[in-house]
Amino acid sequence: MRTNTLTMNTPELALAALEAAAEKFNTATEHLTLATKTALMLVAGPILGLAFVIALPIVSVMLTAYYGWKVIAARWTGIAHHAKNVALFFAAPFIGLAYMIALPFVGFGTLAYFAVKAARK
Repeated sequence: MRTNTLTMNTPELALAALEAAAEKFNTATEHLTLATKTALMLVAGPILGLAFVIALPIVSVMLTAYYGWKVIAARWTGIAHHAKNVALFFAAPFIGLAYMIALPFVGFGTLAYFAVKAARK
């Protein structure tokens, strides 16, 4: 059985990109006056917060799909075996019903076969 190690490099990469953007923003605002910085922060703060609120569900769904796919890929044989058992569990009543419907015809055919065989002797 092969095991894969899951790494959490995607959130770390996003954090590194966010830190780089914050550093660029800090560099750009170094030479502004205090009043300009305050006005910029009053405008940019709610917009930045709104961007995070909008991005949070999208990012969380993407990360859930990404790590879920990695887990499924790492444990594919066990998941396939479990899915087969579940499918057989749900198919069992229909297979039993098919046997119950077919049994009288099979029995009659067997009886006819042995009757013809006995009549030929």
